[in-house]
Amino acid sequence: MDTGTSTSANARPCFRLLGNAKLKLLAVFLTTSTILLLTLYSGGLSENISPSAKDELANEKDYWTWETSTRFQKSKHENDSNDTGKSQNATCDTFPTDVLSRVQIILKTSATEDPKRVDTHMASVTRCISNLLVVSDKETELHGHRVHDVLADLPPSARDLIPEFEGYDALQRGESNVDGATGWKLDRFKFLPMVERARKVNPGAEWYVFLETDTYFVWDNLFRMLGQFDPSFPLYMGSPAPGRDIGNGKVNWFAYGGSGFVLSRAAVDILTAREVGKYGQFIGQSLSEQYMQTVKDDCCGDSVLGFALWEKGVELSGMWPMFNAHPLDSIPFGDEHHWCQPAISMHKSRLSDMTGLANWEGERDRTV
Repeated sequence: MDTGTSTSANARPCFRLLGNAKLKLLAVFLTTSTILLLTLYSGGLSENISPSAKDELANEKDYWTWETSTRFQKSKHENDSNDTGKSQNATCDTFPTDVLSRVQIILKTSATEDPKRVDTHMASVTRCISNLLVVSDKETELHGHRVHDVLADLPPSARDLIPEFEGYDALQRGESNVDGATGWKLDRFKFLPMVERARKVNPGAEWYVFLETDTYFVWDNLFRMLGQFDPSFPLYMGSPAPGRDIGNGKVNWFAYGGSGFVLSRAAVDILTAREVGKYGQFIGQSLSEQYMQTVKDDCCGDSVLGFALWEKGVELSGMWPMFNAHPLDSIPFGDEHHWCQPAISMHKSRLSDMTGLANWEGERDRTV
């Protein structure tokens, strides 16, 4: 992908806080049980820029200016902080569940993943997501949510002679010798089917938000940001990373899954569009079938998703560092602006960090 005209992970978008939006910096170093810094309430996204243009952003006219307000309400249990049960319920009592009628959240996992990580994520980061769509490589149920085996959507003929699917078949038979390495090898085949399944499950959603079990999301900031965009415009929002050379000096950009990403309704419609016959029957291949050989030849599913988006004309918007590839305790300090941007996501989150951050968010005052 030509990065000269699109935002990339190397572009440094700058932000400015306006109006009554408060800057709250909190760094949680839970290894020492010290809460120091995290979140920004509102900001703006720079227009698509090239790395060479980043210095020009010192000029105010280059800033988007947003003034936002929270959708989270005060808890009815705010005076019952000593009551553990009520305190835990308070977070979901205040969660703006009406937003979920327009925003579909998709959590990607594996049957071989550490159950502690999955359980912790679903008890903290995604505990209030009532419409959570969990996708995996085996059909089951977790914490009241159906787990969708999205690899089952691939036609058997497409899986023939792919060694990784021997492990998949062993998973379906319930064999106990299937390890995490098998799950990792299968992971790249999930990205395109999970986009298709998300659209089938919720075709009316405006935004599709994809995350993994080591991804932390600050939902308040995400919802505020999405409110500033039109879902009928084809958008990928995330932290794309440079991938393989695709010739002519161009690089294919990963639609990086670890830090989480968002696809607009229009982007998903473009990705999943299929040719139909005169009677309305599908005669064209599904998204997964179109790129099956590419997935087989590539290392990573998010690399193929980035390539598919590029081929279909959807630019990857680099909203780094709001979508951050770093874990909480490794976010760099310096002139890279990590700590003066609204925090939306963090990757490779420790279990204690996910729990601590979720609890802190549930207790903090969202009045602006």
